[in-house]
Amino acid sequence: MVGQIISHYKILEKLGEGGMGVVYKAQDTTLDRFVALKFLPEHVSASADDTARFIQEAQAAAALNHPNICTIYGIEQAENKNFIVMEFVEGQTLQKKKSSLSTKQAIDVGIQVAEGLAAAHEKGIVHRDIKPENIMIRKDEIVQIMDFGLAKLRGASRLTKEGTTVGTVGYMSPEQVQGQDLDHRTDIFSLGVVLYELFAGEPPFKGVHETAINYETVNVDPPPVSSLKPEFKPDLDAIVLECLRKEKKERFQSAAEVARQLRRFRKETSKRSIAQTYASRGKPGSLDEQTAEGSGSLTNVSWGQKFKKGRLPWMVLAGFFFVIALWFALFNSGKRGEQRVLKATILPPANAEFLTLGGGQFALSPDGRRLVFAATDSTGKWMLYIRSLDSFQAHPLAGTEGAWYPFWSPDSRFIGFFAQQEGKLKKIDANGGPPQILCDSPMGRGGSWNEDGTIVFSPATNTAIWRVSASGGTPVRVTRLDAKRHEVNERYPFFLPDGKHFLYSARAQSKDQPNEETICVSSLDSTEEPKIILRASGSAAYANGYLLFVRDQTLMAQAFDANRLQVSGDEFPVAEDVGYDKTLNRSVFSVSKNGLVAFEKGTPSTESQLVWFDRSGKSVGVLDNTIQAYFDPCLSPDGKKVAVEIFDPQSSNEDIWIYDIVRKMWTRLTFDPATDWEPVWSANGTRIFFVSDRRNGKSGIYETDVNGQGGNQLLFAPDEDVIATSCSPDGKYLAYFSGDSATKLDLWILPLATTKTPSNAKPFPFLRTQFNEAWPSFSPDGKWIAYESDESGSFEVYVRPFPGPGPEVRISANGGLRPQWRKDGKELYYETKDNTLMAVEVKASRTEFNTGLVRSLFHEQYGLFGDIGAAADGRRFIVRLTMEVKTASPPIRLAENWNSEIEKK
Repeated sequence: MVGQIISHYKILEKLGEGGMGVVYKAQDTTLDRFVALKFLPEHVSASADDTARFIQEAQAAAALNHPNICTIYGIEQAENKNFIVMEFVEGQTLQKKKSSLSTKQAIDVGIQVAEGLAAAHEKGIVHRDIKPENIMIRKDEIVQIMDFGLAKLRGASRLTKEGTTVGTVGYMSPEQVQGQDLDHRTDIFSLGVVLYELFAGEPPFKGVHETAINYETVNVDPPPVSSLKPEFKPDLDAIVLECLRKEKKERFQSAAEVARQLRRFRKETSKRSIAQTYASRGKPGSLDEQTAEGSGSLTNVSWGQKFKKGRLPWMVLAGFFFVIALWFALFNSGKRGEQRVLKATILPPANAEFLTLGGGQFALSPDGRRLVFAATDSTGKWMLYIRSLDSFQAHPLAGTEGAWYPFWSPDSRFIGFFAQQEGKLKKIDANGGPPQILCDSPMGRGGSWNEDGTIVFSPATNTAIWRVSASGGTPVRVTRLDAKRHEVNERYPFFLPDGKHFLYSARAQSKDQPNEETICVSSLDSTEEPKIILRASGSAAYANGYLLFVRDQTLMAQAFDANRLQVSGDEFPVAEDVGYDKTLNRSVFSVSKNGLVAFEKGTPSTESQLVWFDRSGKSVGVLDNTIQAYFDPCLSPDGKKVAVEIFDPQSSNEDIWIYDIVRKMWTRLTFDPATDWEPVWSANGTRIFFVSDRRNGKSGIYETDVNGQGGNQLLFAPDEDVIATSCSPDGKYLAYFSGDSATKLDLWILPLATTKTPSNAKPFPFLRTQFNEAWPSFSPDGKWIAYESDESGSFEVYVRPFPGPGPEVRISANGGLRPQWRKDGKELYYETKDNTLMAVEVKASRTEFNTGLVRSLFHEQYGLFGDIGAAADGRRFIVRLTMEVKTASPPIRLAENWNSEIEKK
């Protein structure tokens, strides 16, 4: 096949061949990048059932997004061949490199493999064939697991015959050898085999033939590595042997725990090594010549001698660690005497940038020892990372892809965060492990956690503050939007020391006061009235007796009595040019209980452009050169206009605008000081439906003529919040979704006034269940409605007949959001959690709905989910592209003892 062009891939060379298929290096001629293509072997291609399983497994693996897992770009079919398009990884397999690795390097390999497995296991995917040949070490020393999710197919083993137990002899778990049911712990056993082999230089289970090796795997405990290598550390031996327990329940129960134990061993070993290296053992004037594993002494030796012995760099390193230790001793001592203001800078991980979307996605732990932050890789995908402030390394937290607004538990053990695309509030152990869903939160805007296990949070863009147990449960409203002040949202709560009162930011909008932003305090006790503390924009925090907030891009501190709930004295600057996101009313800083402050300089960009992308993700033109804060572009039925909401940074307000693509002209449709969003076109393209909170903060559905005539008319004024999303092709119905305390988010249909429909027709439910259903979209023939639902545990795309009844059809396999149709109804688009646009072939009649090939079109690198509009022919897509793609994120800065300067004054 070398030299051939399959689809838009030019085959360059053969990389390998095995039971799972043949792998080639290829050039993607559309995106101009190298990829790896894995083709089904002939014996698998011959079976329709195995072909379906191949595609199903590949789709599952494609959902994995982790630096230690080889990325799968998509599953395609061309010339009657099924193949998987994967990331091309330059490097060597662990099989080729294992003999040259040091113990320290082998530990690092084990940590990275365990973290990759933890991410997969959290998605319910088990590898089943962990071995050195399936582990790649890249040139930058990042370790990646290959062939994830594919070993389930027949013929995966290099030694097993087709149709027998799946796996590779010598690396299989006992339950795998015996053909028993498997779970994630089989991968932990296989990882233990790999680690044993790396450390001991020989496999744990030996035999002259396959049967003998399998017998040892099931019945014989391997000797400790320390019995083969006396210098091997017993603590590390214990970790390896626990992975190799015969019984699943006696092994480590999660790969995340394996990674944590290996990291702990590496850290403690490093500390012991440094202590040994710099312990003074010799007599004055002598030099100890010991060389065993980091031992040695630095006494009265001349600088020349130190240079000769190559020890000056180690002294410098020792001095650096001494400074770090002194720094931490200062800010943990609690002394309030003469203390210097200490400052430091935190850089993002290699090949990544801090996420600045949403106004700063980082948080200091309450004890001031760790920092959690969101960072994006080169493709724009992001997840949370943890960095101890006494370490140079940051570690990703598997299962936190797309996380926003992280916050800590008071004991610094857990992290709460918002999975925005899933619409959930979650928590995760700071040392790793699967995240736990706490409750629904459609578009979270900050949270705080008190000592009693209560979390207060803002669950959506235009709501008050709610509370939920840190163990999960049903949220309960704590505050209410102040109608007298025309409040439109309350965000970013922060518990005060008593664990009862909390600060929060409130925004009010009215004709008399277009934008009023305040910092308030409220209580878990519903009988207490909220109180305005001061008028300032953005989020606020409390530490060391001071209220911290941002004013005019300067981080300010003002004395605050946490008992009397009032400020006193003057405001003092702590840091200048601190970030503030006007769109989200978010100040870009965080503070620990002992007063350590982290902040970013510069204002996060809210500007964007509307750009045309083709199906491959290539930019094929800019809709308009104007740079604005655009959101939710929606193309007209004839494709000649686009409706969009635009944020005005001066008034902090959003309005609906229309851009005429042919005439290249903008027209503003709404002028109310309230927020107007989510434009939807009528079937004939003459009207725009939109949502507005102009009813004293309550949302309603409005309509307006596209020519701006007749003003804005209120169509529907419910008690609950609503979002309209789609108009039926006959113009008779408007689909929307709304929240209900009993049934969560539900789908509703609003009859529209026509010659046959009265204007006072009442809405009726389309789908009400115990789950969340959202973003309904009418098919072009009006016979079906596509929507997203979390009935499977995560949001997926489904289709149901309209008006019903009829069974649902599941469309997406591994997460799906915001469905929309091609105008001819032959294709359905949806987005994944990591902002990848998917396309599904559709064959539908009045009574049947069938799907065909699923394609991964492109990843929306720096956009936000929901900001894609499909053209009528499905060949182009209008994408809101943020300007952050053009600028690197600023570093995170730290400041300690800032209050000492204030107290001097």
